Parts: sequence; structure tokens; C-alpha cells
Amino acid sequence: MVKKHPGGLCSGQLTALEPGDTVSAFLRPNPGFRPGRSRAPLILIGAGTGIGPLAGFVRGNTRRRPIHLFFGMRHPDSDFFYGEEFPGWQDEGRVSRLVTAVSRGARPHYVQDALRSEATQVAELIRNGARVMVCGGRDMAAGVAEALAEILAPAGLTPAVLKAEGRYVEDVY
Repeated sequence: MVKKHPGGLCSGQLTALEPGDTVSAFLRPNPGFRPGRSRAPLILIGAGTGIGPLAGFVRGNTRRRPIHLFFGMRHPDSDFFYGEEFPGWQDEGRVSRLVTAVSRGARPHYVQDALRSEATQVAELIRNGARVMVCGGRDMAAGVAEALAEILAPAGLTPAVLKAEGRYVEDVY
């Protein structure tokens, strides 16, 4: 998933490619960023192009594991990546719940705000063994960790505890 950013070097080059063009690149694997084989629910949290891997997890959810997806975007008319696929994924049981947050406009709302709005359900899912996966920018990930720390404090849990248990993983840039 690539979105062209004004003045962006890499995104400008990649979006200018034509079919048949080649590019020299490398992949940086993140082997810990996998949903795992458990049947425990997943809480997927991403913003912008961070939705790419998360959409792949949803698309591959043929076992209909409960997935609660929190997706942040700047503008719903241009940044709701995979938006046309979500209704089908919900109908097929590949995603249980989709919560979106729009950060530009009259009432800016970020994924961490969406998590706080759903704090009771998020805390219950995590208390019942849910795995949390965060993908996107570092600032977003820091905001998500802060929101989860607030949400989980009454239960005596923290993102650090979840990380130590292998139930909180990130792929951030």
C-alpha cells in the first residue's frame, strides 16, 4: 500500500511506476507481526497506509476469528483504503467490527480517541485474551499505547505487560 505524499521522495517514485517498470528495494521482515493461530479475538489498530497489513489479516481470516478493527484516516473520501471491501468482509464474518476515526475536518477524531470511546469493550476483549496489533506511524502508535494504558489501568494491565505476554505487537515507522 502506497499513498503519494506531496513532496515525498519514495511515494512519488513508486506511484509514478508504470506496468512493467522495475524498482530496486528491500523488505524488512517483522516476523513477530503475525496474528498467530489462536482463536482469541484480534484488536487491529492502524492509520493511513498502516491498514495494508491489517487488511491482509482480515482478508485471510477464513476461520472467522473475531476481529475488531480500528482504522484512522485523514479524509474519508480519499483515504478510506479498502472501504469498498469492508461490507463484504463483514458479511463473510472476516471482520466482526469496524470503527473508523477521521482526523481532518470539523471534529478531528484519532484512533486513540476511538479506542477511548470503546473502552469498555476493548478492556473486556483484552481481559478475555485478545491480541492487539498496531500498524502505522510512530506518533499514532504512541497515542494508542497511551490510550490503552488508560483503558487497562483499572484491570491492572499495561501495554508493557501485554507485550511481555506476546499479546501486543507493533509494526510502526
